[in-house]
Amino acid sequence: MFIYLRSENNIGDFLKGRAASKSTAHSKKVKRQENKVNAAKASRKKALAKAKAKISIEAKKKAKELEKKRLERQQKREQAKKVLEAINTVLANDAFVEYIHTNVGRYGVEVMKRLTVPKTDDALANELNVKVNEVRRVLNLLSGYGITKYDTEKDSKGWLTFHWYVDVEKLLEFNSNISTKKEEAGIGLPEDCDDFFVCEKCFDYNKVVLPFDVAFEHSFKCPDCGKPLKRLSKEEAKSLLLEKEKVI
Repeated sequence: MFIYLRSENNIGDFLKGRAASKSTAHSKKVKRQENKVNAAKASRKKALAKAKAKISIEAKKKAKELEKKRLERQQKREQAKKVLEAINTVLANDAFVEYIHTNVGRYGVEVMKRLTVPKTDDALANELNVKVNEVRRVLNLLSGYGITKYDTEKDSKGWLTFHWYVDVEKLLEFNSNISTKKEEAGIGLPEDCDDFFVCEKCFDYNKVVLPFDVAFEHSFKCPDCGKPLKRLSKEEAKSLLLEKEKVI
């Protein structure tokens, strides 16, 4: 009997120990699972925070780019307005318009009017419905006076595109010089030219005397009607323009 009870006690202790061991193992397993869950939560939280930070950085970058573009558009509008005001100022000066007509040709003023924003020679030619070579000639002549300048842009194939624009300061300075010369000399003909040309048919309405370079570019034919131009000496050209001023 004693032995039996002792055995029962041993079995009880054994079972209790086994139960305790199972409980400990279960607790450890639960703990490991909790740790895994917590680690997963922490990982997801970290990933979410990283994603939010990335989104925030991209949002800030995008906002910065949008603000930069907005400022660029605003600057372009302000520059275009500034150029337009300068062009309107010089075109209100008859002496300036006459000088451009005489030394650049009939498209000189038209080209300037369209350069409130930078444009290519092809775009200008399309707007004016004239050959691109004529536009390039005008732009180069205006560039010689400092009125127009250009920026270049190279494409992936290495081809250059020229974007022409008006130099406002030079334009206003040139206009001022023309006005001064007009007051001092009474007429605006280039000093380095002795041969001038006029269309006898069109002069009454266009009042244009062409210097040699411009007449040569037009093959010594009137840009308006196509008839041959008449050659004048500098003195004859001055007299003709002075007579025109008296009529005006």
